[in-house]
Amino acid sequence: GKTSGEAYTAVQTGVDESRLITIQFVATNNEGMPWDFGPSTTAMKVNPGAVNDTVFLAHNPLPDAMVAQAIPSVPPPRAAEYFHKTECFCFNQQPLDGDSSAEMPLQFIVDRDLPRDIRTITLSYTIFDVTDMARGAVAAR
Repeated sequence: GKTSGEAYTAVQTGVDESRLITIQFVATNNEGMPWDFGPSTTAMKVNPGAVNDTVFLAHNPLPDAMVAQAIPSVPPPRAAEYFHKTECFCFNQQPLDGDSSAEMPLQFIVDRDLPRDIRTITLSYTIFDVTDMARGAVAAR
């Protein structure tokens, strides 16, 4: 399931402390993307309705600056509508100077209405090199 490309802004009605949902974090590089990219933690347990924070780590090992774009997906697909990102590095392209690193923030809420039979959600990102496309957009201005 695909998640929305926009920040979630709805007001929450409270935290459901009666259950814990396991969130797994996975990172994949698209073919030819040389960055080291991955989650700072591979899993966390969260209560539905709670605001949660984590970061993904990126390192550009090349000497030249690059621009990346991360595309999220959420299995199982029916969980995607209940997984809300309030802040995400995937909302924007991510420039990174040569031989430098960055922490890329992620803030999310699992909706209280998540079906009770869903106990694990995986947030998976694939990161793409969009350097040439980003340079082309700047040159077109």
